[in-house]
Amino acid sequence: MLESPLWADDRLSLKSKGLWSYMKSKPYGWDFAASRMASECKDEIKSVQRGLKELESCGYLERKKLGSGRVNYFLVDNPWIGIEPLKEKSSIALYGVLIDEPSVGIGNSRKDVVGAIMCAYGAYRVDEGSAIKAIGDKVFDSYRSIIAWMDAEKDSIDEILRIGENVAF
Repeated sequence: MLESPLWADDRLSLKSKGLWSYMKSKPYGWDFAASRMASECKDEIKSVQRGLKELESCGYLERKKLGSGRVNYFLVDNPWIGIEPLKEKSSIALYGVLIDEPSVGIGNSRKDVVGAIMCAYGAYRVDEGSAIKAIGDKVFDSYRSIIAWMDAEKDSIDEILRIGENVAF
């Protein structure tokens, strides 16, 4: 019997599991054209293609398209090993790396200004207190005004944040 977590994977249909097993039983270099597999298994080509897509979407099959138009298939016993688990997006991801147009969820609050500064100066490890100090008592009416202020006052912001002192080349 073929050992694989595939057998316990409830995301896969019995058809996909059987297709994986069929492909696994063939020797290296076997021609896995969907039409050939369909004719050998008495299934329609579309049915085999759906099974292949199901295996691929669950990580048990990798495809590599060749320049000739043919496709190489690689079966995977343990899908996605080595892939990092999904992580929540950081607050910096919310800012879309300071684009000209406001992103969803960004306004003109003091928290938004602090976040924009921390995002823009993230490589320099700027802390929240320093960002608040750089803002001072300024009030902004839009996200665009935050960006405009940061652009116009870059040198003074750099000085307040002591950017030149923290950079070692």
